[in-house]
Amino acid sequence: MGDQAPLRQGLSSARRGGASWVVTAVALSLVAACSPDVPSRPAAACSLPPEIQIPDDIPADFPWPDGVSVTQAQPTKRFVAITGFGEQSVEELFEIMRTELTDKGFDIINTDYEGFEAELYFAKGDSLAGIASLREGPCDGYVKVNVVYDPLETEEGRRAVRKTRRLSGEGSDS
Repeated sequence: MGDQAPLRQGLSSARRGGASWVVTAVALSLVAACSPDVPSRPAAACSLPPEIQIPDDIPADFPWPDGVSVTQAQPTKRFVAITGFGEQSVEELFEIMRTELTDKGFDIINTDYEGFEAELYFAKGDSLAGIASLREGPCDGYVKVNVVYDPLETEEGRRAVRKTRRLSGEGSDS
């Protein structure tokens, strides 16, 4: 049992030596990482889908903000959906979209603004409705813009627009 004391001392000094080595290695790593002479790894690149032209069969009053690239367009018999990306903030695009909608004769019947995302619900009379949604990302410095434009061909859809107008207090009651 008396032979174990030198062994404990040897382990204790090995731990101290190992701890010193770890501290030294971490310190050198930090110095090297902060050194301007050491090339850094680039941040992961983020890429957006390629820009496309808005198809010719999109309605003339389709609300799309200037300066926002179109990356996807889906015109169908029932609705039109366009997606793209802008380099403005959600706040800036919210105001641009509000102006675009009112300039094209739409009523804004409801809004939801949370800073990093926003929605503007719009209608023209009770025969057409849509939503413009704005979301930060997916790349830093970009906002995803999605606009869905839906000519309301059913009485149920028209009732929903009238109800939204009434409940929100926004837009005219036409």
